[in-house]
Amino acid sequence: MSSPQSLSDAFELLRLHRRANIGGLSVDDRTALQQAAISLVGESAQVADDVEFLDAPTIQSTLAPASRDWLTALEVVTTIPSTNAELVRRAETQSVNGAVLTAEVQTAGRGRRGRAWLSPFGRNLAVSLGVAIDRPPAQVGALGLAVGLGVHDALANLGAPGVQLKWPNDVLLDGRKVAGILVELVRLSPVVEVVIGIGINVGCASAIASQVEQPIADVAEAVPGISRNQLLARVLDHVLAESHAFAASSFPAMHARWRNAHRHEGKTVTVTTPTERVSGVATVLPSGALALDTAGGRREFTGGEVSVRPPGGEVAP
Repeated sequence: MSSPQSLSDAFELLRLHRRANIGGLSVDDRTALQQAAISLVGESAQVADDVEFLDAPTIQSTLAPASRDWLTALEVVTTIPSTNAELVRRAETQSVNGAVLTAEVQTAGRGRRGRAWLSPFGRNLAVSLGVAIDRPPAQVGALGLAVGLGVHDALANLGAPGVQLKWPNDVLLDGRKVAGILVELVRLSPVVEVVIGIGINVGCASAIASQVEQPIADVAEAVPGISRNQLLARVLDHVLAESHAFAASSFPAMHARWRNAHRHEGKTVTVTTPTERVSGVATVLPSGALALDTAGGRREFTGGEVSVRPPGGEVAP
């Protein structure tokens, strides 16, 4: 077996053969492999036996008929800086409606507010899709909530217990983050198009727990034996269904369902903005905004970091 001369070469060989001779790699590249949850023994790198690689034909054949009809391209790549950034780049010159891009590892994945989304090799799901939303740009802001509802329903239907939503764009299992969503507006004509990025923790908890600031959940622990290919297909089905429902009726039509799944509904939370911290009892409005009922009256927010203050005053996820 040939020895890789670059980090990307190493990932390609690992995807093909599950092991690679890394004698030609630099110290930095070897460190990057370890950070991607690859086992290194001497001059050899090896992928764990429980890693299931993504396969485009398998995913496509598992999709619901409506999703297959919508799909124009489903691409699985070994490594990429960011699936979202790549679809955003493509949208500069062409429609991306119907395009799905997923990767075995992201080297520069990002979430809301530019935060890193860690993606160990062959674990987690990092997927982006381009979707046309036939609504004025000003009405697209709540789409992320609809996407979250789709991820929520996909996980719940696969048997994950305790699935909830955290405003605006997180999905939780038993109160811990399991998925994040990033929606970017990319085209305004002839119809509005967005790129939806979804990151889901699958089989990664032990690998990245020490690298994240908040407690995380893992779909593989909640649904033992879950297939990444099956999970991706079901997530695409539900997210597309909710995105198309949003395009037809906007957020008010799914408002009641979102509130029922909202972890912080009716609870005291603190919203932190660049200029203030506001505490109050939370509810999500039909517009998709978060309202806090405070001692000084109702405040509404369309963005911000939400944290719960349980009795005792400590901030919980």
